[in-house]
This record gives sequence, structure tokens and C-alpha cells, in this order.
Amino acid sequence: GTRDAATPAAQSPARPPSLSRRLVWGVVALVCVAAGAVGSVIGAQQVAHNDTESARRTSQLSAAAVATSTKLTLEREQELGISGATYLAGNPQATPAQFDSWAKWAQTLRRYPELEQLGLVALVRAPEMPAFEARAVSGPAAPATAGVHTLTASATARAARRLAVSPAGARAYYCLAVTTLARHAGGRPPAGLDYCKTRAGLLLSRDSGFSHYTASAASGGTLEVLMPVYRGNQPPATLDARRGAFVGWLREVFAPGVVLGEALQGHPGDAARLVFQSSSARAAYGSGTPPPTAPSTTIDLPGGWTVQGFGTLASAGVLNDGDALALLVVGLLLSLLLGALVFVLSAGRPPAPARTQQARELPGEDLHDRLAGLPNRALMLDRAECMLARAGRQSGLLVGALFIDIDWFDEVNQRLGRAAGDRILKSVAQRLEAVVRAGDTVGRLGGDEFVLLVETAARGARLDSLARRVVEALHKPFDLEDAGPGLNLTASIGVAFGRYATPEDLLRDAQLALNAAKSAGKDRYTLFNANMRSVIEGRGVLEAELNTALAEKQFFVLYEPIYDLNTGSVNSLEALVRWLHPKQGVLAPADFMALAEETGLSVPIGRWLLEEACTRAAAWNVAGYRVGVSVEVSANQLNREGFVTDVRRALQQSGIEPSLVTLEIGETTIMRDVAAAVERLGEIDQLGVSIAIDDFGGNGYAYHSDLRRLPLDFLKVDRGSLAASEDEDYRTWLLEAIMIVGRDLSLTVIAKGIESLEQIGALQGMGCTLAQGEIMGKAVPASNIETALVSTLPIVRADAPMP
Repeated sequence: GTRDAATPAAQSPARPPSLSRRLVWGVVALVCVAAGAVGSVIGAQQVAHNDTESARRTSQLSAAAVATSTKLTLEREQELGISGATYLAGNPQATPAQFDSWAKWAQTLRRYPELEQLGLVALVRAPEMPAFEARAVSGPAAPATAGVHTLTASATARAARRLAVSPAGARAYYCLAVTTLARHAGGRPPAGLDYCKTRAGLLLSRDSGFSHYTASAASGGTLEVLMPVYRGNQPPATLDARRGAFVGWLREVFAPGVVLGEALQGHPGDAARLVFQSSSARAAYGSGTPPPTAPSTTIDLPGGWTVQGFGTLASAGVLNDGDALALLVVGLLLSLLLGALVFVLSAGRPPAPARTQQARELPGEDLHDRLAGLPNRALMLDRAECMLARAGRQSGLLVGALFIDIDWFDEVNQRLGRAAGDRILKSVAQRLEAVVRAGDTVGRLGGDEFVLLVETAARGARLDSLARRVVEALHKPFDLEDAGPGLNLTASIGVAFGRYATPEDLLRDAQLALNAAKSAGKDRYTLFNANMRSVIEGRGVLEAELNTALAEKQFFVLYEPIYDLNTGSVNSLEALVRWLHPKQGVLAPADFMALAEETGLSVPIGRWLLEEACTRAAAWNVAGYRVGVSVEVSANQLNREGFVTDVRRALQQSGIEPSLVTLEIGETTIMRDVAAAVERLGEIDQLGVSIAIDDFGGNGYAYHSDLRRLPLDFLKVDRGSLAASEDEDYRTWLLEAIMIVGRDLSLTVIAKGIESLEQIGALQGMGCTLAQGEIMGKAVPASNIETALVSTLPIVRADAPMP
């Protein structure tokens, strides 16, 4: 009876609260709602303010980027003018055909998309007209390059043998175009146009040395620049001297609108304005419409240019800011929910539910990646160990790992920012989880590296199909707000499976397969095989053998003679390192220098080669043989702080005259960081040694202005690797163009890799004075080089036999 009587009392519901209590809790609920609403408004306003300031700073940076990009393009345009003026100063009587050949080599219209026309204008006195017409009609009959239209006086002269001057009339002198390259045939000026008559004050530019400008509003706006050119490529100090040294004008017509369009690429919504002011012209060009209060950046440039970049206008206010509006709405809703909860709980709060066993067993944050929420390296290794233990107990079960690396992810981070990169990594994690089974594990090791752990009984077949699914899943575009219509990514995947003793071994083999996939071109998967491990082990053995070779002096030097084609005697010797491997015999640098460069061993090898070559050359000079020596310098050597000290020590220990030593440095090594190269090579130049750019190919790595900044003495050209084309005529033409560059910069060109008598004769015809190649003299040990030093190579012609 006691139990029956007590049970209803224990289970009876709580009494409803009184009316006064309800009112009190109602007021508390309203206070909570009001406080939450006020906090939401304040927070939303703060977020809107922060976003506005951030957008304004971003817009300011964007405007500065637009202005800076425009500045760099204009400086590049000025570089073209300097290069063209240098050519004209050195070739004052250049024919249209010669100018067209130079323009083809310089790739003017391809490298300078803003350039509309480029040509030469000469001052022709009336008695000189017949000679000028003969010079003008020597131009090519058709454009030399697709998309390049060559305008010369030949179009009229071939028809009437007389140049139709425009405006017509007999005058004491005329300013006529020798030749003009035009991007569009319809925009070419008429043949025989007299620029002195149509460009007021043009002769004043000859006398003053300043360029003459003419602005045009047609076809979107162009600017014509007529730059006076003088012999020696410098305007003399006096008026009479300027008139006597005057060669002609270099005429450029370019479209500033194209410059602005290039600068605005990647900056949607931004605008730019370009203003030019000179004594003869003023013009303003614009692209885009900047809002009245948009942030801007203004840069004043030499030559009368002013560039101004405008960013997009950052919207202000809570209602115009998506994040702030979302915060406000969510804050108000939560305030209402909080108030309702307080009011409901006032009627009697139910007991809190007990924590479940699952909640108590949730893994700690230290075992999961904070960004993607995936297991981290520690947890992945633990799960892999469990899988391997399970596979050890079940003979038909194998464990596999897919090591995934996003291709070029660092570039995506740099271009779009870390926040966008984090969103991409989260999306990648979601896509990986979508392609695996429930029992498989997806983890993130850090950065853009992910791992899939899989148990399979299919001997790897399932891993192969899983890797294909991963590749296909990552090929789908990633939609990001600031990355255009869709960002496409690829991934490289290494796959390993089998019976492993430790998780580390499994991941190591998967990473080796990943490295193979990346080396094969990326955007693919590669299955691990034992050869990959042997390659790594082989590299380790080779590295150890390189250290032994240094300690046991297994390296030796061969010397290849460089001949003076004017005298037939040896001018200098190139020192070439070789490795006498105890098992593999003599190894060329191609077999070991790449690994030496990776491991840093190229520095002691290069130091030894420099000291050995200087010592040998000094001994030959003491013996009466006036001969120099060239030594190749690796990128690691050049970038090392102590390299100048190494060179100074080699000179002091050997006693060789510094001017007899030439350091050869690869073109790509120098052009990787021109500013640093200028500083380092300047220190070396002060020691008195000569400097050569090795494997110079005229391929666009080295700009004309960069070469002028560098303290160079030689351009060394490997004739066999000038171009991928096997066209002999094209290689010869490119070598001629490099010879022109060498003359412009007062640098001596050395041709190497000469293989035939015909090539020697062609070099002599071009004016090349130094050459080397097996047909002239092979690389030999130091003990045999004196034979070449005492012999003289006859002055070779293409039809003369080689002694």
C-alpha cells in the first residue's frame, strides 16, 4: 500500500507557476530578446565596417597593381625604342630588307601587342632623292612574317620608279619613311608621306635631341613617337654636332588603350587612365568608368606620362554586406529563440539528458585536422597500423594507400589568397569522402596532401579504379566567388598496396609512386613498383660515391681549345670536369652534376675545378704560352655568399693574370634573378676576371636592357642547340641575329659545337672570331694540350681542307 500511495506523488507533474512568476520570467525573456537584438545590430555594423575597410584596402591594392602594371608596360615600350634606336645608330644606311630582318628577330609585334607601327624615317634632301628611291625599293616584296605588313616606298617606286611625295610639291628637303612595319595593312600611312610637312616642328626634335609626339583619336586613340637617332646612339652636346651626327628618326605608333586593357586583366570592375603631356602633344586615354569616390593610385613616369589606377567602389552599410546582414538575421532569430526558451523553462525545466557513451568517446581535436575535419597524420598512422594487423591475420586481405597531392596548389594560393585555398581544401576533402566506401579512411597529412587508406582483397584492382574516380572527381570545376566561372584543378596520386610491416613503409612507397606521377607530368596516378625504391637507393649510393670521389680525388679535367679564326691560334681553353668512377669508368657532367647540384656537392666540385684550371693555365703562361682558361660556374656556386672569396683565392694561389680567367654562367641561372646577378657579378668583375653567358640562345630569357646592366664580356652560343628546329637556314639566321646583339652590346660571341668546314666558313662570313668544336680540336688532358698550343690552325674557308 505504501508503494501504491507513494507512486502517484512521485510521478505527479510540477504545479504550474503563479501569474506573478510568469510575468517576471516574461520580462526576463523580453530583456534577453532586446539585449540579443542590440548586440546583433552592433555586431552587424562592426562586421559591415570591417568588410568595408577590408574591401577598400583591397581596392586600393588593386588600383596600385593596375597602375604598376601599366608602368611596367610603358617601360617595356621604351625599351623597344632604345633597342630600335641602337640598331639604327649602328646601321644608318639599313635597307628595308635589313630592318625587316632585325624586326623579325626582335619579334616586335608579338612581344609588344600595343605596338601598331614601327619604322625608319630619313631626312632626304632634294638632290638625294634618286639614291633614296634606290635604297627604298630594296625592301622585300611581301611581308616577312605572318601578321607583319611591311610598307616601303617600293610599292610606288616599282610602278613608276619615282616616289610620289605627299603633300605634293618641290621642296629643299623631305622627311620620308624608309620602311614601316604595320600590324594592320589598312592602317598603314601612304607611301611617300612627307613627315616634315605634316608634323610641325619635327626638325626641331633633330636639333634638340628630344622626341616628337603626335596624338590621334582615331581607332581608339594612338600616339606617334618620332625619336631622333644619332651616330654613337647619344645626342652630341652642340647643335652643329647634333646636325652632323643625325641619322634619322625611329617612328613608333602604339595604342595606349591596349596597354590599359592588359593592365586591367584580372581586375574586373577596375578602371585606368593614362595621360601624356609634352611640348608638342597632350593626350588622355582611359579604360573603364571609375566611380566618383573609388580609391586610386597615381604614378608619374619619366617622359611625360602619368598613370592612374582606380579600384572598385566598396559598398557600405549592413544591408549591402552579405556577411553583416546574415549576422543580423541570425542574431535576431537566436535572440527570439533565447527569449522563448527562457519563458518555456520558467514553467519547469526537464532534467538534462545524460551524456551518451558515443559523446564520451569522440576523438580529441589533436587527432583531427582543424581545417577539413579529417583524421590527421597521427590518427592515419594508427588506423593504418590496425588495418595492417587485421591483414596479417587474414591471408586474403591487403591494405592499400593512395597518396594525393593537388597540382600547382601553391600558385592557386598566391593568386587567390589563403582563404580561397582553404575553401578549396575543404571541397577536396568532401569530394574524397564521396568516392570511398564507408569502411575506408580519408585523412589530411597537411598542406595539399591527402591519403586514402583502403582494405581490399582484389590484388590492387579496386585501388586502380578508386584512383580513377578520385582523378575524375577532382576534375570537376570548383566554384569560388573570386575565381571566375569555375576553377579547374588536377591531382597527382601515388598508389601502394600489399603486406607491409609498418604504416610508415606503406606511406613511403605511396609517396614514391606520387613522386613518379608528378615527374611524369602530373594529373595522373601511378602504381608503386620496386624500381622506384631502387632508384632512390641508387641516388643515395651515387651521393655517397660523390663524397668519396671528392675525398679520393677521382675527378680530372679535360681542356677543349677555343680558336681565334683570324689568326688560327688557340685563344683560350675551356676546362671540362670528368669523373673517373672506379666501376663505371669515365662519367661526363650530365651523369652526376644534376645530383651534385641538388645535394650541394657542386660547390666543392666547382671550387676544385676553378683552382685546378687556374693553376694549370698559370703554368702554361709561365712556360711562354699566352692562353686563357674558361670555367663553368653552377647556380649553387654563384648564389653562395663565399663564391667571390673562392675566385679570389684561386687567383691568388695560382698567380694567374685575372684577365685570362673567364667564368661561364648559364643564361637561365643569371636571368632567374637579374638584380641579384648584377650585384654578384659586379663583385666578380672588380676582381678583373671575364664573365660569359653560356648557352645563350636568343630565346627571350635575356632582355636587351638586362644584358646592358650585367658586366659581361662574352656571349657563348651552342650552335647545335639554338632552336628545336632542324632547319639549318633558321639556325644560321638566329646566329646572325645574336652576332648583331653582341655588336650592339660590345660583347664577343663565341660559337661552340662546330661540326663542319662549312659552318666554320659561315662563321667567318658573319664576323665571328672565336669558335670551338671537335672538328677543330677535341677536349684532351692537360698533358696533351701543349700540342694544340704550339700548332696553328690555318685560316679556314668553307672550301679549304682541315689540316
